[in-house]
Amino acid sequence: MVQRRPIRIQPAHDPVNIIAALADPVLFAPHFKPHKFFGDTWRRWRVFLKALFALPMDADDLVIFQQCTGRTDRPTEPATEAALIVGRRGGKSRILALVAVFLATFRDYDEYLAPGEVATVAVIAADRKQARAIFRFASGLLKGVGLLAPMIEDSNTEAITLTNRTMIEISTASFRSVRGQTLIAALCDEIAFWRTEESASNPDVEILRALRPALGTLPGAILLMASSPYAKKGELYRAFRYYYAKPGADVLVWKADTATMNPAFPKRTIEQEYEKDPESARAEYGAEFRDDLADFITREVVEAVTCWGRSELPPQPDVVYSAFCDPSGGASDAMTLAIAHLQGDVAVLDAALEVRPPFDPDAAVADCAALLSRFGISRIIGDHYAGLWPVARFAAHGITFEQSARPKNDLYHDFLPLANSRRVELLDHPRLAAQLIGLERRTARSGRDSIDHIPGGHDDIANAVCGVLVGLDLDRRVPLVSSGQMLADGAPVVLPRACDLIVAVLAADQQGECAVAYWAYSPHVGYPLTLADFGIAPLSASLFEGIVTRLEELAGQCRSRGGAMLFCTAEPLARQAAARGIMAEVVPLPLIADPARLALAAAGHVIDDEVKIGTPAYERAESSPLRGQLDLRGGDPTDASPLRLALLAGIAICLDDQSQAKVAA
Repeated sequence: MVQRRPIRIQPAHDPVNIIAALADPVLFAPHFKPHKFFGDTWRRWRVFLKALFALPMDADDLVIFQQCTGRTDRPTEPATEAALIVGRRGGKSRILALVAVFLATFRDYDEYLAPGEVATVAVIAADRKQARAIFRFASGLLKGVGLLAPMIEDSNTEAITLTNRTMIEISTASFRSVRGQTLIAALCDEIAFWRTEESASNPDVEILRALRPALGTLPGAILLMASSPYAKKGELYRAFRYYYAKPGADVLVWKADTATMNPAFPKRTIEQEYEKDPESARAEYGAEFRDDLADFITREVVEAVTCWGRSELPPQPDVVYSAFCDPSGGASDAMTLAIAHLQGDVAVLDAALEVRPPFDPDAAVADCAALLSRFGISRIIGDHYAGLWPVARFAAHGITFEQSARPKNDLYHDFLPLANSRRVELLDHPRLAAQLIGLERRTARSGRDSIDHIPGGHDDIANAVCGVLVGLDLDRRVPLVSSGQMLADGAPVVLPRACDLIVAVLAADQQGECAVAYWAYSPHVGYPLTLADFGIAPLSASLFEGIVTRLEELAGQCRSRGGAMLFCTAEPLARQAAARGIMAEVVPLPLIADPARLALAAAGHVIDDEVKIGTPAYERAESSPLRGQLDLRGGDPTDASPLRLALLAGIAICLDDQSQAKVAA
């Protein structure tokens, strides 16, 4: 059995430097061969490696060095930090992998390591999947070089352990996970697309702050930041601003476009991308930071409208609430719901729900429905991106889901002046603040701004919150009916001990969902009409049997002198009731044929304090929506749901002058 022995070369006495190893046919040369048409496409990368490790350069090398760094002074000491700002497909990942393998195998760190300690090359990216690109290149180099393959002691998809007490592993882009390690190198891939706002859970600045002490133990340890550029913010842009073209800079900044670093990449592809989107192509292939990107809203503005310590407001009986939902299938995006109300000229955020993935969509809808029920909301607006599936899922809970006619870009655009003018109040919600601050404004060639999250980011809770707050500000119609007006001192009333009549009104929609409202009519008391109960169920034979049973119960409980009557809002419903031996009247057509008249008539009776909610109906509203159907604004459709139509028609039947004769008869 051949014993595996590590290659041991002291850092201070490198007989084989990285350039020599790159040229050696026994080591790395077969993996960085000249292109058969374009020749030596790795020439500029060799100059970068010479600059990184402070190796000698010839006159031609210095020209390339000056072109890519803006500096005229050649480095005299190996770099401890470097920023690679290179266009896509320029070869960054393969060079980072080469550096990782070289540092892990050609240097001996024994004298600097405590017993049991391992020197690590950390490959870090925005997510573990992205980091595997560099890791796979490194694994391929180790396994493909005959002298190095025996050093592999153990390997899996995320770590390679070597016999010389070093390892190469994928690390999470988290300032918590990188602490406690002893690092040879930290390879930060596509760092321009890491989160940059300080309110994010793992901003790039905090990750680098955690990495630098971990790199301070071993001599020659290197922090390498590599990425195609993006917005003019974050640690990569900071390195560019402070150290590019600065003689003697502590950080080596190498900036070059795709064609410079990889002459073999198809020029036609680059040209086509410039034709499609010049600003994006300048960043992706030209290695230029984008001028068309800017922060959408500042931290100071968000904090100024945040009510610190307020996580949620309890529902109030005399307040009309609105809701906006951003649905999700549960795989990658969160499903979010925001509830708010108007208080004078200020849109107040009352509650925000975020169901984070992965999750069961049905369970998420149930969670949203439970919160909506607490606030008495049975109609919500939602993002149109999710298609039609939320309509059916929410309908199963008695909630009407309407797709927003406004894209989220417009919602964000309209939210900004509300926040700047302090006309909104936000909850103390860290993820909401982080998502708002993380939004970017992009200016297209046409001059139109688009606002969205950064690549790899999320804006689900921000979308829902901006949707409901902007919707409230735009929709300042007069509330005709409020459920709070139908309570006595904020509480429901007991059912009357005696009444003239129990009336049930049955309504249905085209999907077969039915709603029935039960009313106790007592014209001789202060509030002649009491909502005794209500129910929501699909159209079926048992529906009519349940209605008759409940009518009889209420007639006996309230000692109804005139018994009980069933009204149906449509002739087919009355026919189906008659087919089961149940006498049912059709609601007089004038009452429901004119939606505006019906809404105004009902509103008048509520304002005159003639209608109250009874205890049974109030208790049932804890699990089934009621308040949202009673809270009616000018212009709202009276048939938005079967329950709303049954409620309004019941008020009109019992209290409208034109129909009382019908009831009395």
